[in-house]
Amino acid sequence: MDLFLGNLKDEERVTFQLRKLFEHHGYKKVRVHKFEEYSLYIDNKNFLKTENIITFMDLDGKLLALRPDVTLSIVKNLDAQKTDSFEKLYYLEKVYRLSRQNREYKEIGQMGLECIGKIDEYATIEVIRLAVKSLGAISENYLLDISHMGFLSGLLEGIAIDEQSKYELAKCIRAKNIYELKTRLDKIKLSDFYKDKLLQIPQLYGDFNKVLLSAQALVVNDTMQKALDELKTLYTSFEGTPLSQKLNLDISIVNDLDYYNGIIFQGYVENIPKAVLAGGQYDNLLHKLGKDKGAIGFAVYLDELEQFYRRDINNDADVLVLYDTIDNYKEFSALIEDKIAQGLRVRVERVKPQGLRCKTVLRYANSELKKEDI
Repeated sequence: MDLFLGNLKDEERVTFQLRKLFEHHGYKKVRVHKFEEYSLYIDNKNFLKTENIITFMDLDGKLLALRPDVTLSIVKNLDAQKTDSFEKLYYLEKVYRLSRQNREYKEIGQMGLECIGKIDEYATIEVIRLAVKSLGAISENYLLDISHMGFLSGLLEGIAIDEQSKYELAKCIRAKNIYELKTRLDKIKLSDFYKDKLLQIPQLYGDFNKVLLSAQALVVNDTMQKALDELKTLYTSFEGTPLSQKLNLDISIVNDLDYYNGIIFQGYVENIPKAVLAGGQYDNLLHKLGKDKGAIGFAVYLDELEQFYRRDINNDADVLVLYDTIDNYKEFSALIEDKIAQGLRVRVERVKPQGLRCKTVLRYANSELKKEDI
């Protein structure tokens, strides 16, 4: 098995390991349609965070869209009836959206899971644990930032402002833009009591226990306290284990208040400035689509991994082996297999193909592989 994994491309190895991880936790692979009615996406554009959707007309004149998201398709096709058991699903699909690298429409690989049902503490803990282990399959150097939608929404409960103003405040907090946040707070003439608390939220980031203590001082109602209690329960399940060192608390992480209602999180690996994993609890989305259930899940953005594993982008092979004549085919084959067993991608040719990109060129002669200048 190790030899098999070593011969895969890095992103293929990651998806193979994630499939194994998800299935060992009882998640079942699900397939969804490549396109849905356009109305599904435009009615939930804030959940998608984009309006850039590829559309087309079918033969009956119905406006359809190439799938920009998997979660919406899964939720749409769920049985509306409430059940006591969970639906545990995972997917490996393509979505069609603007690339975050070059702003061109691309077919982008996305892998993730959804736990659907009455979401309790353990369901949340399990999904967070799987998110942490998913990041660990990508890189040893990673962090998972965690927040809770109830903390900010609870604070906003006591403020008499319109929904658009709440959206703009949340946007400033998410961007950690304290200057813009202060400017907007001055315009809506909030009391110093609420203004001071809102200005502290973007700074609530770091060590889980320390941030919990700082956040406790801002609590003004039961909604905020419940959010902190759930965060404490979550962290307690990891405290003292190696995984706890990979968790940060970041109260400034905020998603759309109309869709998300509980724990939310984002995952990062070294050398990629954007999140490679994101998820959270989105009961409100299911309720909006007429499903009497809750849900929590996450997605891994496989297009970001292409940037992380530059080795596979820049080279067609790790080693190019050239030969003129082969006297002992058994011996020669053993040399090639030895390189492959080291996890290298080996291409064998008589002459170097034009345009071939490789790290190392070796030539076979006198029963040996000797390095040549590229």
